[in-house]
Amino acid sequence: AATVASAAMASALVVVLTASSRGYSSRDALVGAAAPVRTQTRAAFATGRSSPSARAQTMPLCKRVATSTRATQSDYWMREKAAGIVQEKDNVLEFQNMDAAFWNDIIRRDPRGLPEDVGNGVSTAAQNLQAILSEPVNGPRLLSMAFELDPMPWWTFSDLYMRLNILKEFGQRTGEVNALLIDDGVDFLAENIDLGPNWVISKMSNRDVDLSMCKHLFVYGVDISHPVTLEYCRRQSMKTKSSDLVCINCDFGYIGEPDPRAVRANAKEYYTGGMDTVDFLLFPVHKLDEEVRGSSADLQDGEVLAYPMPQWMKEAGYKGTGNLAVTGCSGTGKSSFMNAMRGIDSADQGAAQVGNVETTMVATPYTFTDAACQLMEDEGIKCSGQEHFRLWDLPGAGTPKFPLNSYLRVMGIKYFDLVVVIAAGRYTETDLTLMKEMARNNVPFFAVRTKIDLEIENAEWDMGLSPDETKQIIRDDLKANTGLPDDRIFLVSSREPDQHDMPALKRSMNQLLQQGLENKVDRALRRKLFVRRYFNTLVNVEDFKHADA
Repeated sequence: AATVASAAMASALVVVLTASSRGYSSRDALVGAAAPVRTQTRAAFATGRSSPSARAQTMPLCKRVATSTRATQSDYWMREKAAGIVQEKDNVLEFQNMDAAFWNDIIRRDPRGLPEDVGNGVSTAAQNLQAILSEPVNGPRLLSMAFELDPMPWWTFSDLYMRLNILKEFGQRTGEVNALLIDDGVDFLAENIDLGPNWVISKMSNRDVDLSMCKHLFVYGVDISHPVTLEYCRRQSMKTKSSDLVCINCDFGYIGEPDPRAVRANAKEYYTGGMDTVDFLLFPVHKLDEEVRGSSADLQDGEVLAYPMPQWMKEAGYKGTGNLAVTGCSGTGKSSFMNAMRGIDSADQGAAQVGNVETTMVATPYTFTDAACQLMEDEGIKCSGQEHFRLWDLPGAGTPKFPLNSYLRVMGIKYFDLVVVIAAGRYTETDLTLMKEMARNNVPFFAVRTKIDLEIENAEWDMGLSPDETKQIIRDDLKANTGLPDDRIFLVSSREPDQHDMPALKRSMNQLLQQGLENKVDRALRRKLFVRRYFNTLVNVEDFKHADA
C-alpha cells in the first residue's frame, strides 16, 4: 500500500514536468555568447470488446479517426520529450498508461490530427491573440502569454509544440508576416512543424535577423528577469512595423528582487501602448466533474453537503482511468474478493491484506495483473491496457473512524464509475442506507454476496438443497432487501473465481468501467479554453502553476 501510495503521490509531479526544459538562457547567450519513443502494450481487465480496428468501424463518425489523419511516430503524441518523461518516471501510475493504440481508439481528432481538446484550445487562443493585437493603442505594447493547462494521458507532445500550433493558426488568420525568436536552449528543430510562409524564425542570439517586414515580434522561453535582456528584446521589437513584443512562456522573475522589479519599471517606460498578461486556462477534468457532482441535494441539519474529490483520487490518475470501489463491513471478504479479481493469492506480493478484522484503513488502489488478464482470455474475452482501470479497496462504512453520515464525502463515492457493496450474509442497515444514498446520487453500484460456496455447502448439509436452489433463494432474498434487478446482483466465491457469478460480474464490471472511462475522456475532449486578461502587469508564468490546482 505504501508503494502504491508513493507512486500515486508522484503522479502529481508529472504535470510540472510537461513544461519545456531549457539549457542556458538567452541572457547567457547575449552577454557571453530523445530519447527513442517508447510504446508500451498494456494488458487490461476483461474488456469484452472487439479489436480496435473492428470497433472503430462501428463507432460514430465523430469518434473515428480517418487513416489519413492517424498520428505516426513523427507526430505530436509520440514526442521524444514526452517519451523521456515517461522513462524517467517509470513508477508514476498516471503516465504508465500511454498506450498509443488504446488512446487513438478513443479520442477524437480534428482535421489537423490534434485531439479535440487541444484543437479547440489552439483555435481559441489564436482567435483571442488576434483580437488583442488588433486593438488600437498609442505606442508599442508588451503582451505576456501564460498557460494553465491540465495535461491528459494522450498529451505526449512538448510544451513548445502546442504554442507553435497557436502561432501557426494566428499567422493563417491574419495573413501578416511575424517574427519568432526562440531561446537558444530550446531545440526548435525537434518539433518538426512548419509555421508557414508568414513567419520569420530564428534563435534569440541572432542579432542580424531581418525583422523589417514583420508586424510583431514573438519571443519564446526567454529569461527576461534582467534589464539587459529586456533592452535587447526591446531593440529587436523596434525593428518590426509595430514595435510590439509578445512573450510566450517567458520568465520575468520574482517582483520582490531588484532586477525583476527594474524589468517591470523599464517595461512600463518602453511600452507605452500597454503591458498586459493574458492567461489561457483549461480546467482540469476533476474540476469539471466537481461542478456536476460537487454538491448534493441531500440535507443534514438544513445544509446542502459539499462533495469534493479526494486528493488521493486525483493523484492516482483519475482523469485517465476507470475507477471501481469495493466496500463493505469487516469480515465480508473484501480483500479476498479484490485478490480473486486480480488473479492472485493473499500471500503474493502486492496482494490486499486479508484478516478477520478490518484491515483496510485507507483507500488503497490496485491494478489488474497479467494473471487476471490471462483468466479473462481463458473465458474468451480479449484483454488490453490493464493500467487503464483502478480497483479501490475502501474501508468499511459505519465504523467509528468512518461513520456513514460522512462516508460518501470522505471516500469520494460519487466520483467512482462503479461501486461494489460486499456482504457475506444479509446486508446490514448500513449497507442498505449506503445503497440508497448511491441510488439518489446516480452512482452505479452492484450488490455482491461473497462466500457463496459455504452457503451452498451448509444448505446441502442441513436441508438437502441443490446449489441452484440455494443460489435462487439467496438471490430472491437479496432482490427483496435491496430492490435491485438480477443483473446487478452477483453471488461469488473468492475461492472459486471461475464459478458462480464471478465471470458475469467481471464482464459487467468491465463494461461499466470502460463506459466510465470513455465518458470521462469525452468530457475532457469537450473542454473549452478560458481566457483571463490582466492589465498593466507582468505575471511570471510560474505564478500560475498552482493557481487552480
